[in-house]
Amino acid sequence: WGNICFGVVQDLVSQAFREPAVLFKDKLNYKGPGGGSFLPHQDATAYATEDLATRHISVMVAVDPSTNDNGPLQVPPCPEGAEGWHTRGVIKNKDGVTDSAIVDEMDFVNVLTEPGDLVLFDSFLPHKSDANLSNGWRRLAYLTFNVASEGDLHSKYYKT
Repeated sequence: WGNICFGVVQDLVSQAFREPAVLFKDKLNYKGPGGGSFLPHQDATAYATEDLATRHISVMVAVDPSTNDNGPLQVPPCPEGAEGWHTRGVIKNKDGVTDSAIVDEMDFVNVLTEPGDLVLFDSFLPHKSDANLSNGWRRLAYLTFNVASEGDLHSKYYKT
C-alpha cells in the first residue's frame, strides 16, 4: 500500500499540483452486489477548509473492473464551450449533496476502468455513482492528497 501511496501516485499528483503533495486521506470503497448509490456531491464540501487544506486531488485506483452495471464513478463532462464544473468552486448544496436543479444541468458519464487504472480528479469535481446491479463486487481505492505547503494533515483529518 505504501508503494502505491508514496511512490508513483504521489509523484503524479505532485506533477498535477505543480508542487509536492502529501497523503491527506485514504480509503477502500467496496460496493457489493445490490450495493447502493452515492448522491451527486463534491468532496470539497467535506474537507476543503482552511483547517484541512484548500486544495485536494483524489486518485481512484481500480481494484476490480468498473462496468456500466456495477456502480462506477460518474462525472459530468465540461459543457460545450464552458468551463468545467470543477472550476466553479463549491456548488450550491444541502448537507453536501449537490442541488438538484444544478444536477439537472449535468450529463453524468460512467468512468469505466480496469484493475490498476488510475483516475485523478480534484475535490471540486461533482461526482456520484449508481447502485451495483451486477452479481459481483466493485472495489476501488481512493487516495486523496493535498499540497504539502498546506501541511501534512492526514492524522488531523482522521481526528475531525
